[in-house]
Amino acid sequence: MASRPVKRRAPFGARPGSEAKKGSTAPLIHGRNAVLEAARAGRVVRVYQASGLGHDPRLDELGRLVRVEVVPAERLDVISPGVHQGVAAELKPRKAWTLKELLATDPTLLVGLDSIMDPQNLGAILRSAEVHGSDGAIIPEHRSAPLSPAAAKASSGASELLRICHVSGMPSAIAEVKRAGLWCVALDPRGEIYAWEFDFTQRVCIVVGSEGEGVHRLVKERCDARVRLPVAGHIASLNASAAAAALLYEVTRQRTTGGRGS
Repeated sequence: MASRPVKRRAPFGARPGSEAKKGSTAPLIHGRNAVLEAARAGRVVRVYQASGLGHDPRLDELGRLVRVEVVPAERLDVISPGVHQGVAAELKPRKAWTLKELLATDPTLLVGLDSIMDPQNLGAILRSAEVHGSDGAIIPEHRSAPLSPAAAKASSGASELLRICHVSGMPSAIAEVKRAGLWCVALDPRGEIYAWEFDFTQRVCIVVGSEGEGVHRLVKERCDARVRLPVAGHIASLNASAAAAALLYEVTRQRTTGGRGS
């Protein structure tokens, strides 16, 4: 019996109806908020929109900002697997920030992500960082989830708005951040003080670790302080992205009200 032909998916980033050129690495993101924020940031080359979508003001704005190509919904399912909400976008290359360049912007709030391996957590933390006015994020090159379409969608577009710096290692990055005059604070379930006991009105870099391991020992040792969030239930700690959101809220609270307080 003749074997059934295998249906091949288009390569990641390929244009609908065509095969990507050999070696093509055009990044693709999906989700209406993520694509809209990328377009506002000037990073979108073109948008692929599924036919038959209902009215959405975000789609109207996209059409005014960048070229939109309407494609069959099933084609979008192939080139952008996942919950794409009927929209995907091909992006220009992201600016690669070095830590030296990031620190030269005179930041007052940075977020360090120490071994965040889940793309949903990565995106959610970047979203919280942008919402609370972070000037950038520091991510290790190797022990981290990539800035994938899933992470970009989870960030709701924040990954396209934040300055993002990749470093070879977090311990050496922490040392460089401290030399630039920022306090480095690790979020640690066993931290010596509660979050509200630290003065976050100062220039600061908060460091969030992975679920399970948390912030690595050497990174914690190089930080100036280790703060914890109170828990009242039986679970020992929050999800990494939820904990980051809570700590960033405390930063905003102090900077809004003028200082620490219980």
